[in-house]
Amino acid sequence: MPDNAKYRILCTRPLPGNLIAEAGDHGITVEVQDFIQIKPLANKDLLGEENMIRIFSDNTIPIVFTSAHAADIFLRYYLHNSDTFYIISNPICCINGNTKKLLQQELPENPILAEASYGKDLAAAIIALDNIREVHFFCGNQRRDELPQSLRDAGITVNEYVIYENTPTPTVVADEYDGIMFFSPSAVKSYFSANRLPLKTVCFAIGRTTATLLREYTDNKIIMAPFTDAESMVKTAIFYFNNINCYE
Repeated sequence: MPDNAKYRILCTRPLPGNLIAEAGDHGITVEVQDFIQIKPLANKDLLGEENMIRIFSDNTIPIVFTSAHAADIFLRYYLHNSDTFYIISNPICCINGNTKKLLQQELPENPILAEASYGKDLAAAIIALDNIREVHFFCGNQRRDELPQSLRDAGITVNEYVIYENTPTPTVVADEYDGIMFFSPSAVKSYFSANRLPLKTVCFAIGRTTATLLREYTDNKIIMAPFTDAESMVKTAIFYFNNINCYE
């Protein structure tokens, strides 16, 4: 731990180097241990030029993402890989934070019709739109039911494409940390399948769903980031440890 570091945080997924450096500038050492592995899956309904053209022949059908993993894998492995570079103009409905940022960066011409912080709220935003009868939903093998079920209950056809696998990679953590950052319910389950949380350790949760699951595993203090992205998580941790007396 650097000489000026007062606190140590374990992050349960990779973080950009600039955010680790920012935490270090505020006396916080961030150590990374990935507790889930994301593996792209070959979806037969998306592979091949003919299938891609068929799926996106109607550019009015929104494409829907509730995770940055789904957005990243769709862009890198299906839309813009080493063999193909498809251009689509379909509008986007997505979770805000990292997911929205990635889609805006890679598909800047595609309008964002709806956004929200959570799947249930995103479903409500989509349902409130005029004339949405069908969506393409890209997700992982452990996706939650709220969004697709809410859309189907509202009479919207959901074409669901599972494009990645979320696999737990639990690891025994020998050291004690002042805080642990959790970015998904999957990471929470993976961590607690192999570890018990020290009493002093603060949990930082990226959103409501992750925080709710954490409460099933621990009575330790849980701090929820105001926005669902990595930068917000790091800034939340910095603010907490720089103003720790306010939380006592």
